[in-house]
Amino acid sequence: MHMIEIENYEIHPTEELMLIKPLRDLWLKYKDNDYDKLMSYLSLIYHYADPRSSYSYILDDNERLSEIIQQEGFDKKFKLTKELKDCIEIYKKHVITMSYKLLQSTKIAVDKLSTYLENIDLNERDNNGKPIYTVSTITQAIRQVPQLSKDIIEAEKIISKEIEETGRARGAQEKSFFDDGIMI
Repeated sequence: MHMIEIENYEIHPTEELMLIKPLRDLWLKYKDNDYDKLMSYLSLIYHYADPRSSYSYILDDNERLSEIIQQEGFDKKFKLTKELKDCIEIYKKHVITMSYKLLQSTKIAVDKLSTYLENIDLNERDNNGKPIYTVSTITQAIRQVPQLSKDIIEAEKIISKEIEETGRARGAQEKSFFDDGIMI
């Protein structure tokens, strides 16, 4: 889903945005009287909820929100309003797919693997004095990291393509990236 189009250096709402009431209401409320706030809110919605966002690697919702708030220059005490929460929830419904949910579960598992590898203490022993973590266990986990990375990157590409394909297409042809101007 795309929320805006940039054509001839002008920003316009997409049809998708205008057909979704909470997003349309946000656009209409701020487009004339506080354009900067509108763009910051749309950026927040996109970066918080879209799997294609550069913040999607942050799995914790609160941490992701904190990073986005900082990037957009909001006050540190900024809290999501009901209006923004509604926009985020409806936006998620239009971009989140089963494939994405599966990818998120995979990312959580990989994050746990990362924590496991970071917390290995080679000096830790069991009650019998044997090492808890063997070198073979550690190296086996490490060997799987490159393949996991490749698989996640490939899955992210597939999901991004899947989201794009659910967007508008003209006739039987697929749109290229710049057919409608630059979009976010």
